[in-house]
Amino acid sequence: MRIKTRLFLLYILVVTFSSCSLFQSEISTVVDLLPRDSDVPGWVRINSVNFYKGKNIKKYNSEYLGLGIDRIASSVYQSIDDKDVKIKLEVISFNSVSDAYSFFSTVRGPGIFDISEVNEFCSDTVTIIQSGEYVISSTTDKAELFLKKELKAFVHIPLLYIGQNYNHDKLPAGLNIIKGSDGYGVLYSRKPYPQFPFLSNINSTRWTWNKELIDVFLSENNSFYDAYEIFKNLTQNDYILISSDNTYTAFRKEKDEKYTFISLNDKWIFGCWSLKNYNDGKKVLNELKSRIEDYNNRKN
Repeated sequence: MRIKTRLFLLYILVVTFSSCSLFQSEISTVVDLLPRDSDVPGWVRINSVNFYKGKNIKKYNSEYLGLGIDRIASSVYQSIDDKDVKIKLEVISFNSVSDAYSFFSTVRGPGIFDISEVNEFCSDTVTIIQSGEYVISSTTDKAELFLKKELKAFVHIPLLYIGQNYNHDKLPAGLNIIKGSDGYGVLYSRKPYPQFPFLSNINSTRWTWNKELIDVFLSENNSFYDAYEIFKNLTQNDYILISSDNTYTAFRKEKDEKYTFISLNDKWIFGCWSLKNYNDGKKVLNELKSRIEDYNNRKN
């Protein structure tokens, strides 16, 4: 009986400590990264921490569903000096570095920057940092000059807690295919852009072409057949189709009198928009096609 009692007690202890460790591992990667009040002098947390994971993320923000988020923690902090001034902080853990960079890209938008392991963007109302699979963002409704410093301070506290404990996987090499010489960073979107509703996993950036700023993009698909179906859906409305050298191309003139081009070659869909001149569009497509071919040759 004593042996059975001891075994039972041992079992209880193992289950108890295992449950605790599982619970801690589930929340510590995001909840424990939020600043304590002592970390942010002059500010106080005014709500309980929101924590969501998996499909429950839609209860927090339906627009966050399908972005590759593993778990998220957020809280709101209020200025002690002015109760109308608040900062909302989100700490998000994604399933991959690419998913995290996609979220960062969406918030950041086009601009001149270099991609690194830690990417940061600041505006009057938002500061966002992507470090490995983590994204930390601080936002406010007040566009006050002094708050820019506070927004940055808030996101850097979780960053300090994370330290080097993040996924050091590099972003896909394909991002560099369309990197231009003007310093514009290449953005990645897991979800489709409004102008390309059937196209996901898009790399995009800006080039200066004949003294005009244009937008270029590409997307690698699993096969030609997958890419062809997407291409057909993309070009079914108002596009004029042309083809040459195993490349399908479609274009249309937008309401602002500028051209949008979409091309398909093998499993790649690529193109450009914001072009004033039709002939420039064909030249840009040739440049993109050449870069993709060089990239494929290097891989092989």
